[in-house]
Amino acid sequence: MDIGSLVLDIFSHLWTCSTHNTDYVCKLKQNLITLETSFNSLRCQRYDVVRRIDMAELNPAQPAKRTNVVSDWLQRVQALETEVHMILENNEDIKNGGGCYFCCWGGRNCWSAYRLGKLMSRKQIMVENLLREANIQDVTYKCQPDPLQQIPTVEVVGMDAKSNEVLESLVTEGNLVRVLGLYGMGGVGKTTLLQKVNNEFANRKQFDIVIFVAVSKDLDLKSIQTQMGKKLGVSWAEETNVNERAKDIFVLSINKKLLLLLDDIWEGIDLETIGVSKYTFQITGSKVVFTTRNKQVCGFMEADKSIKIECLDEDQAWSLFQQKVKQEALSCHPDVPEVAKKIAKECCGLPLALIAIGRTMSTKTDLQQWQHALHTLHESASKFSGMVCQVA
Repeated sequence: MDIGSLVLDIFSHLWTCSTHNTDYVCKLKQNLITLETSFNSLRCQRYDVVRRIDMAELNPAQPAKRTNVVSDWLQRVQALETEVHMILENNEDIKNGGGCYFCCWGGRNCWSAYRLGKLMSRKQIMVENLLREANIQDVTYKCQPDPLQQIPTVEVVGMDAKSNEVLESLVTEGNLVRVLGLYGMGGVGKTTLLQKVNNEFANRKQFDIVIFVAVSKDLDLKSIQTQMGKKLGVSWAEETNVNERAKDIFVLSINKKLLLLLDDIWEGIDLETIGVSKYTFQITGSKVVFTTRNKQVCGFMEADKSIKIECLDEDQAWSLFQQKVKQEALSCHPDVPEVAKKIAKECCGLPLALIAIGRTMSTKTDLQQWQHALHTLHESASKFSGMVCQVA
């Protein structure tokens, strides 16, 4: 390259730089308006993205969470918005003015104009980059329900032996016990025992999915299916009939090892009608455990094994009652322990009755209150029965 070409090349480069830098000053107003327009477009994009996120996250039928990509994008937009807003607010006079601001304007010097123009140029590039990134396809992702989830429960004296018997039936006896029935009177602790089974297998991870369903006296097949659907990751419109729901449940669970826990069945349930096929249990290893007050329900459910849940003996009942009453209440008067033992005996070994009454008496520090409670329990058998049903 000869000296002439070199000089021409240098001059050309310097001219380009000079022109570019001059634009920072000469086109200050134009660049400010362009920045404002571009950022308004970005703000609209942000509103649209947030609306899409809200629609997904606030949908109770299909819970979702925003992706990390969209969270990062929103954070960068928010940070840039603060900076751009400050630029626009501090230079409102330029946008509303007129003429060329080449050397000075409104008392400002060229160096200040240059620095402002260069700053706006950088922010304009950032806005344009964020606008290009705004077309995010997946702003949220579907939240998968936890297939193995523990349930809060209470510790009950004397339940370990029965709990071990249930677990042994489900684990050791394998395919011999695919449907297990637990029966006993109300208040004896069947629900607590079933909750312990749920928590045990949630820890063991022996099943793909553990589903706990509260059935209750008024049988509602749709309610049962809705509770199952939450763990399987599916929901239905209210008008969707039982048969359609059953098909979905069957498809979603057919290849999974399922443990279905049905609590408080008052009448037999045809498992096929809710989407559970016992004929696949041999292949998948799925099982059903249910609780009921009526032993005849075990027959209708074709239980492979039925276990009776019995009341606590007198020593176990007294031990549980003491746990709930606490020593402070028992020692408030020398005669209280003897009265307390009689109250515990009136609870007939029902764990939930012992827990409920024990908690109530834990704040009683007067002998007359204890004697009144004993008299009420002894004389009002109907009231006591109602209380037992309530806590069962």
